[in-house]
Amino acid sequence: MFSNEIDKLIIQHLDDLDDGARRLTRLQDRVADVIDETFNDWLDAKGWYPDSGEWRQRQDAAIAPRNWISEDNKWLAWFGLGFGSGDDGQAGEEKDYFWLTRLCKAGRGEMGLRFYQTEVGRTAWKKFLRDQTPRFLGTRFILDEEPSLFLPVRIHKDHLARAVEEEDLKRAFVPLLEGFEYIHENIDRFHSLLAESRKLQA
Repeated sequence: MFSNEIDKLIIQHLDDLDDGARRLTRLQDRVADVIDETFNDWLDAKGWYPDSGEWRQRQDAAIAPRNWISEDNKWLAWFGLGFGSGDDGQAGEEKDYFWLTRLCKAGRGEMGLRFYQTEVGRTAWKKFLRDQTPRFLGTRFILDEEPSLFLPVRIHKDHLARAVEEEDLKRAFVPLLEGFEYIHENIDRFHSLLAESRKLQA
């Protein structure tokens, strides 16, 4: 179908598309609430730094062991829900319009849990990570150009659709919980990574 024919169809169905966008925005808010609940419930269960699920309000949901937070409450390192490399999460010509599309990997982008740290500058950190590549061989963590380590998380749209139908959104978020558990299982790699980076700073 040619572009002008698609544009014609869009105009002919403006009312449906407008209503669909409105409903998707409301649904996205409901999903954001579940994301925050999932973060906070898991953090509470593991005894990690509490109440760090703030995706609905600030798109800032994170997990971190308590010893990654300084005594003056400064975050030294954490895993945050975020977007794939090169994606700022904003709508654009070559990007998905909704972050929920990314979370379901139903369009062009993706989401996942990204490792952040504040103690080493960007240039030095990028070189340091490249040198540490063997430490993460055989894992699901992807070393990308942010520079960072990224663990993709996909909520399958069919599973989410069934969960919405059955009014039990949490059941679709098993992949997010699996991501948390995978980080927990591999946390010693990141403790060692941070320790090595501090030696570099020294």
